[in-house]
Amino acid sequence: MKGVTKALSAGFFLKAVSWTIGFLAVVMNLIIMARNTWSFTNCRSSVALFNKALITLISLGDFLVGLYLLLIASVDFLIYRGTYCKSQLDWLTSPACSYLAFSAQLDPTCLYSP
Repeated sequence: MKGVTKALSAGFFLKAVSWTIGFLAVVMNLIIMARNTWSFTNCRSSVALFNKALITLISLGDFLVGLYLLLIASVDFLIYRGTYCKSQLDWLTSPACSYLAFSAQLDPTCLYSP
């Protein structure tokens, strides 16, 4: 029964990186989106406005990736915590897994991957 205690994200390092990068991505991209949204009216040319819009969209995609990491880390910590293999089928068929898989496809940087 050695494999029964596996987690959704194995290892302390992977968990720490998921929490850290997820938290930083959410917070920093919220700041970037807020600053760019408030400064749309200060753009003096259409090129500047277009650049701000692109930066805002990229930060929205990065925000979604950070949120995805936080949600995966939260599910692993709060629900499965070392019992993922026992309930792997439950997780893969759950609405939460379906939602996270769908939200991962919303990231604009993933849309153009080969």
